[in-house]
Amino acid sequence: MSVDRFRFVSPGVFINEIDQSQVPQESSLATGPAIIGRTAHGPAFVPTTIGSFDEFVQIFGNPIPGGGSGDVWRDGNRSAPTYAAYAAQAYLANSGPVTMVRLLGDESPNASGTSVISKAGWKYPNVAQNTAGGPYGLFMFQSGAAEATLEGFLAAVFYLSSSANINLVGSRPEGASSIAANATVLNSVTVNSAEELKVRIMNAANTTQVESTFNFDKTSSRYIRKVFNTNPQLVNAEITPAANRELYFLGETFDRTINDKFPLPATAKYGVILGLSGNLAGVRANLGSFQTTYKIPQTPPIIAQDPGPAASFDINASSRELFSVVARDEAEWAQAHLKIAFKDIKPSMNASYEPYGSFTLQVRRMDDTDNNPAVLEEYNNLSINPNSPNYIARRIGDQYSSWDNTNKKFRFYGEYPNQSRYIRMEMDPNVARGAVGKDWLPFGFKGIPKYRGFNIVSGSTTFKVLSDSGSIAAVAQASTLCVAAGSGSVMSASMNEVVGDFGAGRPVVDCGPSVLKLTASLQFPVLPLRLSSSDGGLSLDKDAYFGLQTTTSRTSLVPDDTIIDLVRMRPPSLQRLEPTSTEPQERGPGFSLDNLVLNGAQDAAYHSGSGFGYIEASLKTLGGARRAGTSITAASSSYEEVLNLDYNRFVVPMAGGFDGFDIEEADPFNNTRALGGENTANPSVNDYAMLYSAKKGVDVVSDPDQVDINLMTAPGMTVRGLTNHLINACEARADALGVIDLEGGFKSMAENSSAFSARAGTVTATVAQVKARALNNSYGACYYPWVQIRDTLTGQTVWVPPSVAALGTYASSQAVSELWFAPAGFNRGGLSQGAAGLPVSNVVDRLTSKQRDQLYERNINPIASFPAEGIVVFGQKTLQATPSALDRINVRRLLIFLKKQISRISTRILFDPNIQVTWDRFLGQVNPLLRSVKNRYGLAEYRVILDTTTTTPELVDRNIMYAKVLLKPTRAIEFIALDFVVTRTGASFDD
Repeated sequence: MSVDRFRFVSPGVFINEIDQSQVPQESSLATGPAIIGRTAHGPAFVPTTIGSFDEFVQIFGNPIPGGGSGDVWRDGNRSAPTYAAYAAQAYLANSGPVTMVRLLGDESPNASGTSVISKAGWKYPNVAQNTAGGPYGLFMFQSGAAEATLEGFLAAVFYLSSSANINLVGSRPEGASSIAANATVLNSVTVNSAEELKVRIMNAANTTQVESTFNFDKTSSRYIRKVFNTNPQLVNAEITPAANRELYFLGETFDRTINDKFPLPATAKYGVILGLSGNLAGVRANLGSFQTTYKIPQTPPIIAQDPGPAASFDINASSRELFSVVARDEAEWAQAHLKIAFKDIKPSMNASYEPYGSFTLQVRRMDDTDNNPAVLEEYNNLSINPNSPNYIARRIGDQYSSWDNTNKKFRFYGEYPNQSRYIRMEMDPNVARGAVGKDWLPFGFKGIPKYRGFNIVSGSTTFKVLSDSGSIAAVAQASTLCVAAGSGSVMSASMNEVVGDFGAGRPVVDCGPSVLKLTASLQFPVLPLRLSSSDGGLSLDKDAYFGLQTTTSRTSLVPDDTIIDLVRMRPPSLQRLEPTSTEPQERGPGFSLDNLVLNGAQDAAYHSGSGFGYIEASLKTLGGARRAGTSITAASSSYEEVLNLDYNRFVVPMAGGFDGFDIEEADPFNNTRALGGENTANPSVNDYAMLYSAKKGVDVVSDPDQVDINLMTAPGMTVRGLTNHLINACEARADALGVIDLEGGFKSMAENSSAFSARAGTVTATVAQVKARALNNSYGACYYPWVQIRDTLTGQTVWVPPSVAALGTYASSQAVSELWFAPAGFNRGGLSQGAAGLPVSNVVDRLTSKQRDQLYERNINPIASFPAEGIVVFGQKTLQATPSALDRINVRRLLIFLKKQISRISTRILFDPNIQVTWDRFLGQVNPLLRSVKNRYGLAEYRVILDTTTTTPELVDRNIMYAKVLLKPTRAIEFIALDFVVTRTGASFDD
C-alpha cells in the first residue's frame, strides 16, 4: 500500500505487510482430456465438460460392457463396449474434468452414392428396390361375413434379406361361405387357434429356416418378440458365425393395438402379409430405407384452445400452433425415455395486471404412470407472453447449433440460453413476436405422422389394393389370391396400388378350388390416448393426464414399450414432421382438451372423433365431441370451463429421432467396415460416413479458444484417416497430447466373427503399421497391447484398447505426484495396482523383453506383464522420431502445462501499455510459476528474459511485447546401469 493511502490523524508508526511470494493459482485440475466416441446416451457432438463419474452417468449413462443381445431392435444396441465411456471412468477415478464428445451417425454434405459406407443410417436389404427382401407387414383382423368389410391393423414388420421368403401357414376356408375360425385369408395366411398365428420364413431354395407359432401376450412363451429374431446384427455375415446367422429380423410390433382391437376372450384372428416397398409417383420409395444422418426428436406442434365455431373443429386442420418441445442434441434415447407433460393450465386471474394465462411444463420418464409420475424437470408458472420473465422460451431456452462444415465450427441460433438438461423450445413465430391472443393456452397437440390406411378386395382371379377413398386403384394386377411361384403382390409405398411381385423363388401354394372373397380396411397403428379419467384406478380423477397413454392397456400400470415403435422416424424419403398430401403419410389423431366430455359429476372421457385408434365407432366423427357439441367447452361455450373443472393436464411424446447408425453393426464405428478398414492412409469423407462423423468429433474440440483440454483420444478407433486427423488437431492446438490406438493390434468381435486367436493381433503387425506411417509428432502417443478390465458396475470382464488404461495413468500420476512426472513404471503406471482407474486383470499379449524393445524403438509404449509385479505401463515416449526432450510424454505434458499457464498470464496484460511496468507485472507472475514448478521437480533450470533486448523499440512501435522463456526440463530415469563387482577377500572398499 502506498504511503499516500495511509490516513494520518495522530502520531504513530504505521506498518504494512506486502506479500510478493504468492504463486499464481494454477488451473491444471480444471483441464482434462477430450474423449470422443459412443456412449449410452447424451448430447451428440456437443463438447460437454464433466467433473465426476456420477455426473457422467447422469448425462451419458453407464459404460456398456458389450455382449448384450436380446431385443436389440426394441431395447437398443448394447452388443459392443462403449470404450469412450470407460476412458472417461478411468480418468475421472483420479482426476477431472473430462470433455465428452458423443458421436452419432452423420455424413459429409459432399457425400455421394447410396452405399452403406457413404451414407449414415441403414437400408434393408441393401439391394435394388422392388425385388425380394425388405420390409413385410403382418396385418391382423377378426372373422366376419364373407362379403363384409373387415377392419385390420398392422401388427408387426419383418425385415427380410434378399434371399428370404415369408408367408403365413395353416388351413384355408375351402368351400366355406363365411370366414371360419380356422380360415386362411390371403397369401397363405394362417390361424392355428383363436389366439395365435404361425409364420414360416424360408431361404431362396424354399427350405424352411423358421416356423413359429406366436401371439401378442408378453407373459406367454410364444410372445412374438420371444420366438422371432429381434437382433438385426444376426443378419450381418461379417460378425455373426454361419451357425447363428439369420435371414431376417423382427422390427416393429404393435402389441397394444392388437390387444385393444382384439381383446380376450377373442374370436379367431386372421392375417395377411404384404410387402411395404414400391414406387411413389414414379420415384422409388422403400419403407425399409433409413439412410440419413442423425435426427433430433420433438413433439408435434402444441396447440391452443379452439376459437370456434365448434361445428368446424378439426385438431390437425384448424388448430392454432404455439410451439414445439425439442430434445437437446439427443436422438432416439430421448423419444424412447422421455415424454412432455403439461398441467395447471390456467386462464388469467387478473386481465388488467397479467392478461396471459399460465401453465406448468414437466419432463417425465416415458415408463412412469400418472399414479406415480417420475418428474425429471419441472417449470412452473410459464407463459407465452414474450415480455414476461416467465416466457417459456426464456425459462427453458431456445438455443440450438448448426455445424459449419466449411469453417469446422458450430454456429449458434436462438435468443435464450438453454436451462434444461433435456429440452429446448421452438416457438411459433407469431407467438415469439407477441402476435397471438393473450388468452391462448396449451390445450393439446397435433398428431404425429402415420402411414395412410388402405382397403383391399379379393375376387375370383384378382387381388387389389384400394385407395383410402375406397375406389379401386387404377393399376389392377391380375395376381391370384394365393401365391404361385414367382408371382404375387407387393403393396406400393403409396399404399394405394399393387405393384411388382415378391420376386422369384416364392413357395408354391395350392389355393384349392374355392376362392375367398374379402373386403378389408387396413390401418396403421396410432398413439394410444387416455379415454377416461378413471383409467388406471387413480385415487383422484383430476390427477389424470389426458393425451398420450403409455401403459399396456387402459387399466394397466405396466409400461408399454411399443410406444418406441410408434414414435420412430419415418424413412427419409418422407416428411419427418409435416406430412404432405402427396405422400403415403398423414397426421395421426392429435389431442385437445376441447374434446373432453363430462361423464357424471367427476369422471371425464375423451371423445376424439378422429376415426383412428381405439375409439368406439359411434364416436368416429371428424371433429369429435366438440364438433358434435357434446364436449365440456362446446356445451359451455367457454374454454375456461374444462380448466375450472381441473381437467387441465395432458401428455405428449417426442418423435422422429434417429441415431444415424447401421443397425446391423454391433459397433457402428468399427474399423473394418464403418471407418474404412486398415492400410488406407486417408479414406475420403465422401466414402465413409462414420469416418466423417468421427472426424467431426475431433473438429468440434479443435479450437483452443472454445474448448480447454490437454489430452485428446478416440478409444478403439484405429484407422489412419482418423488417428492422423486427431494428432494433427492436437499439434495445431499446440496444447494437447493425442493418445491414439494402433492398427495391427487386437480386434473386437464387432470387427469380424473370427476366433479370439485370429483377432489378437501381434507386435510384428503393429510395429509394421507404425513404421509404414513414418510418424514424427511430439503431440501424439500410443500404447500396446489391449488390456482386460473388470466393469465395476456389472462385474463383467471387458477388453478395452490401451488408450483407456493410458488415460487412467495420466490422471492417477498427476493425482499422486505432478502432471510432469512420467505416467509409467511401477510407481505411477502400475495397472495391477489401480493406476488405470479401473481394475486391470490381463493383457492380450504378454510381451517378452525383445518385444518391448521392438515396440519402444518405434515409439510404441509397451504395457508389460511381470510375474511378480503385475501389469505395468513400461514406456513414456511420444511419437516424435527426432531425438529431443520432447520425445518423452512427461516433457511434452510439462510444456503443454506451462504454455497454458503463461498464456493465461499473458492474456491479462493484453492492451496494457507496452512499458517496463507492464513487463514487470508479467515477470512478477511468470517467475513464481516457474520457480514453483522447479521446486516440484518439473524443471532443472529456467530463465525468463523480457527487456529491451527482446522487446526492442521497433517491436514496441509494432505493439508487440516479446519475451523468451528458457527451460531445462527434468528428465525421467528410464535406464539404470548398475555394475556389480565381485572382489577378492582381501580387497578394501575404501580403495
